[in-house]
Amino acid sequence: MGWTELNYRQAVRGIAEEAVNEYPDQYDKRQEYVSDSVDGSEYVIYYGANEIVLAASQNEPDANDVRSMSNNDADWRTMRALAAYLAMEADVMEEIARKVA
Repeated sequence: MGWTELNYRQAVRGIAEEAVNEYPDQYDKRQEYVSDSVDGSEYVIYYGANEIVLAASQNEPDANDVRSMSNNDADWRTMRALAAYLAMEADVMEEIARKVA
């Protein structure tokens, strides 16, 4: 699978669908599932894929928020991965909100 915005959107929808199917009435478990799935996503793990997330997401976090959540000695690649994680997690949670509304 290539790193494209279309594939990213499909990954977001897939995680959201799995979370809702697995935990239809358990918000905390669903949130944990989303966090774990996003943390292991290639869009977060691979530096080259971070760009797709940050370009496609309407949920890119504020740079100050990313800095405050990072270690003081975190390099820019680590902060970029964290930004991608936060954006993707928010995208998945938005997709879930649409599904359960």
